[in-house]
This record gives sequence, structure tokens and C-alpha cells, in this order.
Amino acid sequence: MSSFLRFIPLAFLATSLLSTCAKETVAPPVNHPPEINAPAQATAYADSSFVLSILVGDVDGDEVMVSVEGLPGWLSFDAAAGKLRGIPSRQDEGNYELTIIADDGKDQRSQKLTIRVGVLLSLQEKLDMELLQHFSLTTTGIMGVSAAVATPDGQLLASTAGKHSYFSDAPVNAGHRYRMASVSKIFTAALILRLVEEGYFGLDDPVQDYLAIDGLQYSQAITIRQMLSHTAGLVDHLNSSDFFTGNWMTRTWTNEDIIDYAVQRGMLFEPGTAYAYSNTGFYLLGALAEKVTGLPLSQAFKQWIFQPLGLDQTLYDDFSTRSNKIENLAENIRAYEYHLSAVGAAGAIVSTPTDVAKFGRAVYGGQFLSQASLEQMTADYGFAVGGDHYGLGTRLWDDHGIIHHGHTGALMDYRTILMYVPAKGLCIVLATNDPHSRWFDLVNGLLVDIVQFY
Repeated sequence: MSSFLRFIPLAFLATSLLSTCAKETVAPPVNHPPEINAPAQATAYADSSFVLSILVGDVDGDEVMVSVEGLPGWLSFDAAAGKLRGIPSRQDEGNYELTIIADDGKDQRSQKLTIRVGVLLSLQEKLDMELLQHFSLTTTGIMGVSAAVATPDGQLLASTAGKHSYFSDAPVNAGHRYRMASVSKIFTAALILRLVEEGYFGLDDPVQDYLAIDGLQYSQAITIRQMLSHTAGLVDHLNSSDFFTGNWMTRTWTNEDIIDYAVQRGMLFEPGTAYAYSNTGFYLLGALAEKVTGLPLSQAFKQWIFQPLGLDQTLYDDFSTRSNKIENLAENIRAYEYHLSAVGAAGAIVSTPTDVAKFGRAVYGGQFLSQASLEQMTADYGFAVGGDHYGLGTRLWDDHGIIHHGHTGALMDYRTILMYVPAKGLCIVLATNDPHSRWFDLVNGLLVDIVQFY
């Protein structure tokens, strides 16, 4: 009995001791390091405000202190607000490696952050840079190039590269004029459409009702719309081998001369059934405008196009010769090869790229013609009859995934182009007085560069 009594207290004591020891050796709660919520990379732009929030959290509810190491001079960290702030300059362009540190007093966590400072060029800087690059690398050896951009917000920018003449080493500038060649066809189409809007005639009226072209097959069937879209079937006198004959370098031409030539050569096809590019058709549209307005074509352009749109550097050349030159013309050795009375409304406009960009933006941007006229101008009449994508005095393009329209020009070694991008409300014009085999590489390269800016 006594041994049993002695055993029970001992067992109870052991149990009590074990219980006491277990309470004294319980581990403290585990601390969790802070969490940082920030990107691994961020981009800042020169001359623009940069703000980046650094968010931290702690599941244990501990107060967290945040700091940032490696801050450049242009950047500061507002610990109270948890924000990085600064305005880098263009001299700060480059990459900056920062370390974000979050400390809860017991543990800390860090995270790397790379901030890249980039430089956003203005459109003028972009235009200057890209034109010079394409001038130097794409059209190596070309004498000079002028470009202009009319923007959706009303800016009118110009850029140039190279020299303006074979006869001078002086650089080309934005005030130099060029023979716009067939870019003139947009001017002629705009004039004809304005006359339509004013009730002088209708697009589907026969030309013969207003301008006599007697002796020409189908003359009663040729409409104004067909002439504008190169679907009339007329010959192209400027690209016919037998047109420039005899004393062509010194003579002048009249409307009757061109009509007589068209009658003698005859029609290419029945009007409206096919497509054939015809400078003759556009020449006769100029004669039509003279007939119905009672004005010389130079005055008709001035009254209906140049003055309303403020095109102070634009003219219609029906006068220039080697002894009566055009002011500020960027010359080449063929600049006055023959009298532009041979070309007329098909290509005798002279202007600066800046003026032409202003014109193109107004016409294709809907500021000059009615919406109905603009829709007619950009309808694809040429392709509908198996020809080029061509509207009314307007080429239609889809190059490099960019839908745009306008016109090209080639005359007396001048090369020009007007391109309007409707999705951007952007007009781009380029001109040179020195042909180059890679001219269109320069043109399309600049088109892509400028459109990408937007």
C-alpha cells in the first residue's frame, strides 16, 4: 500500500513538470518580410513629368519604411506618398538601375527597378532627321530634296536637304519652288469640282456641250467625269513620240493645237470602257475651265484655288522661258526645256512643297470641297474598268499597310508627290529637281516614318 501511494505523487509531478516545460518553450510568431508592388522596368521621357507609385504591404501589419537607392539627380523619392517623381532632360537619356528597399524593423526586402529615359522628338525634329537620313543613305548622290507636312492640328512643317541647283552650291530652302508636274492634276480636279458645285456644269455632262472637239470619234459621249478619271479614251500627247517635233523647244501651243492633235491621233477606246492615263484629257479640262469662266487658266486657278486657300507661293506657269525665269525655282538643266503651254492643266503648276501640303490638307481634309465632291474624287473609277487605282485627278494607294491618296509627278527631271493619309488627317509632299532610281524608296520611307509618329 505504501509503495502505491508513493508512486502516484511521482507520476502527477512528472506530468505537471512536462506541462510546465511545454508552455515555456513555445516558439514566437514568424515574421513575414514586406511585399513590394512595383514594376521591374519603367520608361520616362525627356522634358516630361515622370511619376511612379511604389506600393508596399506587410501581412503582419508592421509599419514599413521604404527607401530607394541609386537615384539619379533628376529623380527623387517621396517616402510619405510612396512616389518617385522627376522631369529628366534630354541629357539624361539612358538607363538607370535603382534598388527599392522595404524594411519592417525585423526584416527587409529589396527589388531592382530599371528606368529608361527616352527622348521623344517633335514632328519637326523627326521630319528633319528622317529626311536627312533618307537623303544620305537612300538616294545617295541626289542633288536636293524638299519636304513638307501639313498636320491634323494645323501645323505646316518644312524640311530640306542638299542644294537647290546644278549652278550653285547654296542649300535648298523651304522657299524654293518646283515644277509640280502631274501633282497639278489634283489642282485641276479641285477646280473642276468647284465649278461643278457652283453649277457651271455636271460631272456627267458631255464635254462637247461646252468645249468643241469636233472631228473626234465619240466626242458627244465623252463626259467630264471620264476625262478626270482617265477613262475617256483620249491619247496622251506628252508621252507620244511624235508630239515633240520640229521647233518644239522654242514654240508655244494653244488649246486648238492640242485638240487637233487628239483628233488626228484618234480615240484609244470607247469612253467609259477602259483606262488609259491621258495628259491630253487634263489639258482639255483646263480649256473647259477657261471656256465656262471666261478667264485665262492662270486667272481661274488664282481666283478659285490659290487665293481662297492662301497659296502665296503657287502659280500656273504659262509664261516662263530661259529668258523669263520663275522666281525661286529650284533649277536643273532641263528647267526651261520647252514652253509649258504644251502641258497646261495637266502639269504646269509651280509651287513649294509647303504650299502644296497646305492645299492637299484642305482639299482631301474636307475643308475646300463638299463631302459629296470628295467622295467622287476618291472613288476608284480606274480599277473598275481594269486600270490603275484612280479617282478624279487622284491616285489611290495602299502601300506598307497605309491607305493614302494623292498624285505623283514627273516632268523635266522634276519628281514630286502629294500623299494624304485620311486615317491621320495628314498630308506629306516631297519634291526634287534631280531624278534618282530610288526616289520612291525615299518617298515611302518618309511616309512610314511620319505616319508612325502618330
